[in-house]
Amino acid sequence: MLLGALLAGCQMAPGQEEAAPPKDLAPVEAKADGEAQAREWSRKWPSPAPLGRRGPAVAYGGGKFFAVWNDVREGGVYGARVKPDGTLLDPEGIRLNLGDGPVGSGRPGIAFNGTHFFVVWETSDGIDGVRVKPDGTVVGPEFRVIQTDESFGPAAIACSPKLCLVTFTIAGDAETVIFFGRVTKHAEVIADSERTLSPAYNFAGDSAVAWNNSRKEFLVVWSDERGAGAGKEDIYGNRVKENGTILDDVGFPIAMAPGAQLTPDVAWSGRRYHVVWSDNRDGDTDIFGARVHGNGTVEDPDGIPISTAIGEQTVPRLAHHNSKSLVVWDDTRGGPHRVWGARLGEDGDVWDPTGFAISQGDQPQEYLPDVAQGADLFFTAYAGADSFLPFGPNFILGTRVNHHTTVKDIPALPLTQEE
Repeated sequence: MLLGALLAGCQMAPGQEEAAPPKDLAPVEAKADGEAQAREWSRKWPSPAPLGRRGPAVAYGGGKFFAVWNDVREGGVYGARVKPDGTLLDPEGIRLNLGDGPVGSGRPGIAFNGTHFFVVWETSDGIDGVRVKPDGTVVGPEFRVIQTDESFGPAAIACSPKLCLVTFTIAGDAETVIFFGRVTKHAEVIADSERTLSPAYNFAGDSAVAWNNSRKEFLVVWSDERGAGAGKEDIYGNRVKENGTILDDVGFPIAMAPGAQLTPDVAWSGRRYHVVWSDNRDGDTDIFGARVHGNGTVEDPDGIPISTAIGEQTVPRLAHHNSKSLVVWDDTRGGPHRVWGARLGEDGDVWDPTGFAISQGDQPQEYLPDVAQGADLFFTAYAGADSFLPFGPNFILGTRVNHHTTVKDIPALPLTQEE
């Protein structure tokens, strides 16, 4: 069923950091190819160049926030821990991928299972991962969720105390399909006879996943064409039990508005799921959301407008605490890319209808955020760069936000070194 090579442009193979070329070289035109962007960056920035690639992912566990990202250095996947008081514990980063093979272009995934962080990432021939203790110790060996040259990221992960569910996309000649794999708390990959969550002969991607401790199941969400064609994607979901049982056949619709609904994320609130996505039903891209009950019932089929500001609002992520979720996104209302946020209440009310700025312009462009909750704080990690190059080298920055929307780190914490 699933044939063909990886989709063109979805794979990138970062190696060691390139040496800066002579300053008299003319700049090259930015391209979608990550290596071309890396060469452009090396002309713009004196040594050392920015270290990260793509955006970071972040989770909380063991009393610490842990941000992970693709990196230009050998190994390709690094991370750094931050204490709730803002202390950066790993200023040079922790190398997570102990191999030397190429790492893909999608951001890594990270989740905490109660004892360990599980980090997964795309490679040139599958999806790999590793466990990390809260003290920063990388627990080998690495595990391989799936071996194939037709997988691509982003790889997403959520964990119960017993196991983690990893989701990703498989590309065929005329389809992209959402798959999952399961990994035990001991990093043993479980063989699943049925791994498909979305229908065949269809284009689906950008999966995200959350664990529901009340019902002991996962909800996977993704963007799906369902025959409508590019530019008319909708958001679908599918529930999966810990034993691998798929509860919703090939998925149920969460958002089916006009235009495209893309890049969803999901969190469990303790009472229901909160799902957010990018939505261009009104022309410009905005942030919408919906609440979904544990049985799959969508409480807000028309969607909740979370941010409809001027400019483009894209790639939302969210984390939940008590009665509200903090939704963060990439926002161009002021011209440059900045990270903005708003709180979504359990009752569906948007507490910050105009949003609030989280990033403060430490870098000319700031984008691709992720967010986690812990220690009565939210922590947002994001990319920062001289130019907006989503696949190119960038710094990784982070800031703590309290539950009253106060940004506690101005300037932001540099998770990658700048000098």
